Amino acid sequence: MPRFRIPPGSDASLTTLLRNAVGTSLRRARDWIRAGRVTVDGATVTDPAMRPPAGAEVELHDRPRQRRILPVLSGPGFRVLHLDAALVVVDKDPGIVTVPTTDPDPEDLPLVARVLAVLAATGRGAGGELHVVHRIDRETSGLVLFARTSRDAARLREQFRARRPLREYLGWTAGVPAKRTGTLRHLLAEPDPGREVAVVEATTPGAREAVLEYRVEAARRDPDARARVRFRLVTGRRNQVRVQAAASGWPLLGDRWYGVGGDPGPGRLALHAERLGFVHPRTRREVVFEAPLPGDLASLDRDLFGID
Repeated sequence: MPRFRIPPGSDASLTTLLRNAVGTSLRRARDWIRAGRVTVDGATVTDPAMRPPAGAEVELHDRPRQRRILPVLSGPGFRVLHLDAALVVVDKDPGIVTVPTTDPDPEDLPLVARVLAVLAATGRGAGGELHVVHRIDRETSGLVLFARTSRDAARLREQFRARRPLREYLGWTAGVPAKRTGTLRHLLAEPDPGREVAVVEATTPGAREAVLEYRVEAARRDPDARARVRFRLVTGRRNQVRVQAAASGWPLLGDRWYGVGGDPGPGRLALHAERLGFVHPRTRREVVFEAPLPGDLASLDRDLFGID
C-alpha cells in the first residue's frame, strides 16, 4: 500500500498529491479518495479537495476503509449523523418509509415523524419544523436529508432539481456488469402512479430521462455471479437504481419488484445510500456525509467477497 508524507510548504490538494506520489491520473486519484481508500494520519478522507498539512502521512489502501461514525442522536430505526440550525442528516434503517403514505399505519411511523419526536424529546426541536428534501425507498438503508426551515428546504431542493448534489449508493447485484465502469441511460415512466416504474419508449406519456453512473468495486464471475456496484445518481427518479440495474441485466439482490425470483439476498433490498454531498444552505460550503454499512450488508459483503 503506497504511503507518503506531505512535504513542507505544500498547499496542494489531496488529489494532486496522490496523483504525483503514485503516478496515476487525477480522475483515478479522485475516485480512490471518494471510495474511502485514502487515509490522512489514519483517518479516512473522502474530500478530493482536502489540503493535508505538512508532515501528514497519506496512505492508499487496497479497499475502502470502514470508519466508526458516532451519531449525534438516535431513535427507533435511525441515527442522526449531523444536526444544525438548517438541516438534519439521518442514517435510516431498512423497513421505514421516509414520509407518510396515503394510508398511514399508526404503528409504522414514517422517518420524518420519528426524527421530529426525538428532536422534541431532547429539547432540540426548536420551531417544530422538518421538511423532506429527498426520499429513499422503504427497504433502502442510508442517508436522508431534512431541512429545518422552509427557506433552507427551498435552497436544498433547488440543488436537487439542478442535479448538483453527490448521491452515491452501494448495491449488490445478481450478475456482473460487462464493463467495470459506465453510464446507464433510460427513459422511465410510471404507467400507474404508485406502482412499478418501467423503462419505456420516448413516445410514452410521462417518460423522463434517467442517468446513472456506476463502478464495479468487487465481483465474482462463477456460475453464481455477483457484484458490489457503486452507483452515482445524475438524475433522481423514483426507484431509479433498481429499475436501471434490472433493465441492464443485473438486478439488485433482494429486489422483490424488479429483481429475479428466488434470490432473497440479505433478506431485504441490497441497496444502501452511502454518501451524500451538497452545498450547505447557510455556510455555502460543500459538505459530504457518509453512512457506514449496516450489519446485514457488511455480512453479505463478507459472504460474497471475503471482505472485512
